[in-house]
Amino acid sequence: MKKIIPILLIIIGILFLLIPSIKDQIIKYHSKSIIEDEITNETIKANNQNDQLEVEFDFTAIEDVDIKSVIKGSIDFDKKFVIGTLLIPDLDINLPIMKGLSDANLMAGAATMKPEQSFGIGNFTLAGHYMKNKDLLFGSLMDLEIGNTVYISDGEKIYEYNIYDTVVVPDTAMDMLSDEKADEKGKPIISLMTCYFSSKTGKRFFALGELVDEYPLE
Repeated sequence: MKKIIPILLIIIGILFLLIPSIKDQIIKYHSKSIIEDEITNETIKANNQNDQLEVEFDFTAIEDVDIKSVIKGSIDFDKKFVIGTLLIPDLDINLPIMKGLSDANLMAGAATMKPEQSFGIGNFTLAGHYMKNKDLLFGSLMDLEIGNTVYISDGEKIYEYNIYDTVVVPDTAMDMLSDEKADEKGKPIISLMTCYFSSKTGKRFFALGELVDEYPLE
């Protein structure tokens, strides 16, 4: 019995050290498989026309990622909520766009932040988890620079945005989601948001881009 306890403690210690790596691998495989294997443009177009979805907007889901939320999010994932794709070539970001804020959606990709928003119209808002690993989700978003290009697609068209500003605001700054931000710019915009290093800072990072072009997806 005395020999078993130290062995168990060593095993527990090893598992504890491996948890961050396991968590990252689950997220990487999950989001990559959605883009490469599971979702076609036909599926995305059909999802955009589905008005029967019960969509939630749970802002408490925008918290730091842990192994529990990763596993739960992967299990709860529903491809009916995939309504588009997000591509940021300068950051090597290529993610599905999910309709609604939930643990499952945020673990899969970038999540829309308000109901009834439309591609290429008003202020198109997307949230993503900040990750220490810059290869995952919105881990590299804060490296975005003015002049970088962001592409989103709804399965029919590609919408091209040019980043014109980056700001850090309190997590209570809900005006950042308003269509009035687009009115101020005089053209449709995109707002990409992530936690400013951690949800515990009480701050959010936003990258804002203006619509410069849209064209058919070929």
